[in-house]
Amino acid sequence: MAQELTIVMYHYVRNFARTRYPRIKGLDVAGFRRQLDHLEARHTIVRMEDVIEASTGRRELAPNAALLTFDDGYAEHFDVVFPILHERGHQGSFFPPVAPVRDGTLLDVNRVHFVLASADSSDGLATAVDQAIHAAERDDLRTVAEYRAEWAHPNRFDDAETIYVKRMLQTALPPDFRTDLARDLFERFVSVDEAAFAAELYLSEDQARLMVSCGMYFGSHGVSHHWLNRVDRATQQAEVDGSIEFLGDIGMPVADHWAMCYPFGRWDESLLEILEAADCSVGVTTEVATAMVGDHNPLTLPRFDTNDFPQ
Repeated sequence: MAQELTIVMYHYVRNFARTRYPRIKGLDVAGFRRQLDHLEARHTIVRMEDVIEASTGRRELAPNAALLTFDDGYAEHFDVVFPILHERGHQGSFFPPVAPVRDGTLLDVNRVHFVLASADSSDGLATAVDQAIHAAERDDLRTVAEYRAEWAHPNRFDDAETIYVKRMLQTALPPDFRTDLARDLFERFVSVDEAAFAAELYLSEDQARLMVSCGMYFGSHGVSHHWLNRVDRATQQAEVDGSIEFLGDIGMPVADHWAMCYPFGRWDESLLEILEAADCSVGVTTEVATAMVGDHNPLTLPRFDTNDFPQ
């Protein structure tokens, strides 16, 4: 029989009265506390181990079960989220990419987030992207009209121009071109020192290790935060293998059962085959729905965004 599970997805959770980037899209710490109150009143917050065991038929979940997940390995997950969860006796499931935590690499996705939070408007950034495409003399670029037809479409949280900027700088443009363009925009609008910015933005390996020792769960989010449905199988395999190695290094058991969180919520059948071969038990996506454990494929469980709940 299928068991209902409400999985909640968080990214930025910070004190917006103090941040230098008040336009970054996230949840204020006071709102996070209120949202936990709301979830506690209506759900039983469960551990990832409970979900893994339920997905393999070894236990039943508590009624109205809810799972808290935190993507991308931000420093505020250690500084803000971890103490609150520990104080309340809850486990969070954290999914940091390896490269930012281990190597201090600033991800393209975060360059884009902070450029959007720092520039005057997404319209102006979209125009800058279009101008860069027009000015480039490259055979591997499509026309602006073609890019806009595919990518300039609003979603639940962003207008068309914002989505266009995000997708162009995250995946649509050729990798070297989009990285150079994103770095240029980041230097213009945010900071000239990416290394210092990354050191402040992400949690450290030692912090992750401490969180694991205190009962928090860590799962795979790949190494470099690729759109894993848009890379070849060898890259998919390397992303999975590298993240499993990292989890072992921070003390997270990965001998048989572990969890995957897909960057950008994207996956394909090739990736699922790799995960099954590596004994991955649970995968979480960005599809919006209540997870039905025992009915849904356990490797493609849907999640709600924090914005889907009162704050």
